[in-house]
Amino acid sequence: MSGTKPDILWAPHQVDRFVVCDSELSLYHVESTVNSELKAGSLRLSEDSAATLLSINSDTPYMKCVAWYLNYDPECLLAVGQANGRVVLTSLGQDHNSKFKDLIGKEFVPKHARQCNTLAWNPLDSNWLAAGLDKHRADFSVLIWDICSKYTPDIVPMEKVRLSAGETETTLLVTKPLYELGQNDACLSLCWLPRDQKLLLAGMHRNLAIFDLRNTSQKMFVNTKAVQGVTVDPYFHDRVASFYEGQVAIWDLRKFEKPVLTLTEQPKPLTKVAWCPTRTGLLATLTRDSNIIRLYDMQHTPTPIGDETEPTIIERSVQPCDNYIASFAWHPTSQNRMIVVTPNRTMSDFTVFERISLAWSPITSLMWACGRHLYECTEEENDNSLEKDIATKMRLRALSRYGLDTEQVWRNHILAGNEDPQLKSLWYTLHYILCIVNFVR
Repeated sequence: MSGTKPDILWAPHQVDRFVVCDSELSLYHVESTVNSELKAGSLRLSEDSAATLLSINSDTPYMKCVAWYLNYDPECLLAVGQANGRVVLTSLGQDHNSKFKDLIGKEFVPKHARQCNTLAWNPLDSNWLAAGLDKHRADFSVLIWDICSKYTPDIVPMEKVRLSAGETETTLLVTKPLYELGQNDACLSLCWLPRDQKLLLAGMHRNLAIFDLRNTSQKMFVNTKAVQGVTVDPYFHDRVASFYEGQVAIWDLRKFEKPVLTLTEQPKPLTKVAWCPTRTGLLATLTRDSNIIRLYDMQHTPTPIGDETEPTIIERSVQPCDNYIASFAWHPTSQNRMIVVTPNRTMSDFTVFERISLAWSPITSLMWACGRHLYECTEEENDNSLEKDIATKMRLRALSRYGLDTEQVWRNHILAGNEDPQLKSLWYTLHYILCIVNFVR
């Protein structure tokens, strides 16, 4: 999230829910409107879908970033990074599981207050939460918290917080992180590497760094300005995208010395890049004050990427709506589907249609591929109401050895299908001529 512009997140395991984040968290439910009318209070997202507001959470002011808990349970747990560096666990009121009730309201506090820029849940150790903070000369900028930490030295009771209903609730402050990384630096973006749950990729102030939690004293890094928005390709775990101003850098973690590809520079600064979770090699980018989402299709890029290869990138643009787009989010399971939100919270449900590839076979059948689907169009053999194409006629006659019967020449019209009276007359005429010639001899 940048400034007060809204961001949008799909629920990891509830494919019909998403949350919009700006000054508050708003949970929406998406439903189809194909065979039904728009319900009262619902927001139209597209011709086929609408969203209904389920709940609002206004308990986390100064929100700078949000990350949705990746596990199934609890399903509506979110981590919110704030302007003072604190990370707060909150809920959208949809889960009443008492097992995780104690997590709600828990706060993780750095030693020195400064802005929290990014959050990332570990996909395997689901209780680990990484936070990236602004620089402080006497503190670390990458903190990894264990949200279920039970060590009493690390947890101190906070003063009771007065609720609107007049009740009180005791909140816990966690002040000791599990790991501290990146001293005397700033962290602008984070992502865990799926190939190894102990590896964390961080976009620091002037470099991309890979931290190995098994040996935190060492790190692998490369100097670059492209340190924002680091994200791993879900289908190729060694491929990473990051950006700086209007330029996107594509990295191969096996050859981490330099980007393997730099995408076309945009005239305005980029605000978001995201790999499509349902399609290999499709990267979406958004620039500031734009209603265009630019797509880079890298599915034909050689794998692994080598120094001598020249990746093939197909670039195109889509326009989901007429207004400027504040943010977008790919749907986790619906193919090529995304939802976009504008600065005034207008939302649009949109599907990116695939490029169509055509192939015409020598036997006149037509095939085309669109996404994961393959379609074929062929002429029905038993359809006598339609005039066959001349190419089809020629192929069928060749297969029946049409014109090769020299003993009984008149039979060739039968090999042609016995459907054309003029052709029948032709072959009988040839047959009589040959008979006369043979008789004369």
